[in-house]
Amino acid sequence: MPRILPPLNALRAFEVAGRLGSFSKAAAELNVTHSAISRHVRGLEKRLNVHLFRTENSGVALTEQGRAYLTEISPAFDQIALATEALSVPPSGLVTMTTESTIAQKWLVPRLGALKSRHPEIELKLSVAPQLMDIEAHDFDIGLRYLRNDPPAQYDLLLPSRVRAYAAPGFAPQKGGSLDLTALARGPLIVDATFRFWPEWFAKAGLRDIPKFHLPHPLAALLAIQSAVSGLGAVLMDANLCEPELQANALEQISPVEILYGGYYLALNSQAGRRKNVRAVRQWLIDESKATSMP
Repeated sequence: MPRILPPLNALRAFEVAGRLGSFSKAAAELNVTHSAISRHVRGLEKRLNVHLFRTENSGVALTEQGRAYLTEISPAFDQIALATEALSVPPSGLVTMTTESTIAQKWLVPRLGALKSRHPEIELKLSVAPQLMDIEAHDFDIGLRYLRNDPPAQYDLLLPSRVRAYAAPGFAPQKGGSLDLTALARGPLIVDATFRFWPEWFAKAGLRDIPKFHLPHPLAALLAIQSAVSGLGAVLMDANLCEPELQANALEQISPVEILYGGYYLALNSQAGRRKNVRAVRQWLIDESKATSMP
């Protein structure tokens, strides 16, 4: 039995206009005029004998029937796009990403060579900002942020934050071949602005008589790490941020004790996620996080 289908151009115009909630935005995405989108939609409505959009002061909005129709046909367009991409050239083009300076310097940037090797045609543009950005509102494709708890719904955990104790080689006091917790507690100790857990860490490490700490003013993560490298004290730090120093033997982990506290979360712009290059970068980030897998 032959399929009964409306004109593909009309379906495409409706799907994009319904997904973006705007005839103007649909015209821009499809590189046609506003009147062309309107003509296709009105023709589709006439063919189906239903109203798919209603006019509002702010523009157009889907009717209940239009919303139901969009829900049914959008996955079909997604599937066509995916099947076409699978047969086409490798992912390419610009991908924009917002993240924080510390994870960018210590974890992301050292790995960008691997991204270029896997996807040489992809250009990743980084935007570094301290605050949590709304990637939908600011038109970023991907967001990577540290969150302590209760992440937004669209965020997925990429790197759990394992807070461990680090110091320059030879700094940590030893007693009988093991870490001398009592001597370590006397300091000097470095305090990171996020991970202020020295009393909790010593308790978890098994120190019975925990002293009253007189800890210094907290430092930003990069300064705290560099202070530890310079031999100014031991530091509690997210293991993801100490990779370069550990690999260079500038720092060493002085105890297996760790505290789990939040993590780095990945978010994908719902519209950008349809693009092959954005999905490729997201998958690369996930693969890199699995390869990190610190014991």
